[in-house]
Amino acid sequence: MAAKRMLTSDYFEARICALERAERFSTSQNYKRTWDSFRHFLCGKPLTMDQFSAELIGRYNRYLSRNGLLRNTISFYNRVLRALYNRAVREGYARQCHPFSEVYTGVDTTRKRALSVETLRSIAALQLSGSGLELTRDLFLFSFQARGMAYVDMAYLTHSNLKDNAIRYTRHKTGQVITVRVEPWMQEILDRWKGTTTYPYLLPILRSSNPKEAHTQYTASLCAHNRNLKKIGKMVGLDYPLSSYSARHSWATVARDAQIPISIISSSMGHTSEGTTRIYLAQLDNGVIDQANRQVWHTIGML
Repeated sequence: MAAKRMLTSDYFEARICALERAERFSTSQNYKRTWDSFRHFLCGKPLTMDQFSAELIGRYNRYLSRNGLLRNTISFYNRVLRALYNRAVREGYARQCHPFSEVYTGVDTTRKRALSVETLRSIAALQLSGSGLELTRDLFLFSFQARGMAYVDMAYLTHSNLKDNAIRYTRHKTGQVITVRVEPWMQEILDRWKGTTTYPYLLPILRSSNPKEAHTQYTASLCAHNRNLKKIGKMVGLDYPLSSYSARHSWATVARDAQIPISIISSSMGHTSEGTTRIYLAQLDNGVIDQANRQVWHTIGML
């Protein structure tokens, strides 16, 4: 039976709308980015979902390479297109012809930069009051102190996540539930910015409770956060860009150097699978992990 015909443009738009209705705003942004790239490649030529082929995808990949895109970026577009195409196959808008079998859809491992103890101390010691960089520095240190909490997870923390001197939250990336004891420096940061937060949020990153508006604010704030981190990195003499991820990797590296067992440290030390992280952490009493966090703090002299 012949596949139903549907324009790729219409199929993309329908999928983006469905993702937004489901409040999956990060994924919808990924689809928007991919469609923007793919439609420029098509140059206005109509294409139905049943016209996907290995030859078409090969030409698209060569187009991306000629325009200077890196391998991981090209792979990102391929993965989104492949997900869209496979859905179209399931829904009867295309017949499976494996158009992505000859292109790269993996992820190249990039070098993760961990900070030395001395650099972490230098960042903590910077006099930034009134510079516009103080919040960025405090959020970076809060992330480190909270065992490398991701920026997205910090952004969406609410007062309901804080109870009995501990923060309990669900990681956006993996769905894993994590509990972090609030150590003294974390409490100092919470107290310092308490008057600038917008209810119900714990940190002054988001202002709206509307999911779509909050996601837009999160995206903008992450860009500003990383721009400011680059400035802070230069202030302490780094010769590479400081980013929000550095806090997570740095905690893991300091923990490793403090002889904390790898089973407690998890994937931040170089494991390539978040599944491995979940397996290790699920088997540990949270008090053991809190003790590991305190040991990291004693190592760098911040307690």
